[in-house]
Amino acid sequence: MTKPSIYNVKRLAGKVALVTGGSRGVGARTAVILGQARANVAINYRDKIRRAEEVAELVRRFGSRALPVKADITSALETAEMFAKVRALFGKLDVLVLNASGGLEKDVAPSYAMELNKTAQVRALEDAIPLMADGGRIVFVT
Repeated sequence: MTKPSIYNVKRLAGKVALVTGGSRGVGARTAVILGQARANVAINYRDKIRRAEEVAELVRRFGSRALPVKADITSALETAEMFAKVRALFGKLDVLVLNASGGLEKDVAPSYAMELNKTAQVRALEDAIPLMADGGRIVFVT
């Protein structure tokens, strides 16, 4: 993996980030890059705990703290619990990366894609705002 620039390290060092859908693909890579830049990272996953733990280990190798946190963001309760865990461990949130997406899974309701890709994202954003101070950043990938 390439090293982030000195500029990015200085800007992200000590910050707290949450990456939804952080156990694989773009989310996993984003979590690792944030860890390289010395940000502490909460790695959200729905059911891929092994992958989330692998990503967390990569983040920790750079000296950052990592929190794999299980939550199906289509569940208001699980989403609220996820943010409570972030608050309990880190006390704040500086960067929210809304990366979780989908809707083509088997055996889901026809409305699932809209719930995951729109409604759940907005709810996660609303739950994150009380943890975010001035200067916080939100990245909406989907």
